[in-house]
Amino acid sequence: MRIELDHGPDGEPGFLAVTESIECLLDGTRLLSMATVGDDGAPWSHNAYFAYDSDLHLYCLTRPASGHVRNLVNSAGRVSVTVADTGQPGTPGTRQGLQLQGHCEPAHGSRLALGIEEFAARYPAFAAAVRDAARPDPSGRALRLFVFTAEEFKVFDERAFGLDTWLTGRIRRTAPAAV
Repeated sequence: MRIELDHGPDGEPGFLAVTESIECLLDGTRLLSMATVGDDGAPWSHNAYFAYDSDLHLYCLTRPASGHVRNLVNSAGRVSVTVADTGQPGTPGTRQGLQLQGHCEPAHGSRLALGIEEFAARYPAFAAAVRDAARPDPSGRALRLFVFTAEEFKVFDERAFGLDTWLTGRIRRTAPAAV
């Protein structure tokens, strides 16, 4: 994975500073909010518990028949995700948040195996449920693991980058996003 900054402060931070900030934000909360588009063009968002890997793929466990999963076809899987600790007091100099854009789809193959491993490690109580997500279920009612592949980011981390400083950029991968 390679991070390319589009916009940042003077003396832009390096790859390690940006990835450490993003990892800190992801470690600091368990919920993401994902925005999709409904059949009628109306926006829809849902919250989901997530896990992530070192290549900035986020994994969530959900039902294929859910509205947000059905909405993926309306935008060819393109969605936006936000991650922020809702318990932040909002004190200047401490505010943090992460916005991501990319694609979401059912996890398959090695991406499914990695997602199961990451999700089970982060949520031991869900280990059996996430492993069951890999089993065939023609009913469509069972939970399935979905993978969000981040392609663009906007990170707000005043502790790392200073007051009112947003960094925007792209995430480049040398291998295909879905394995």
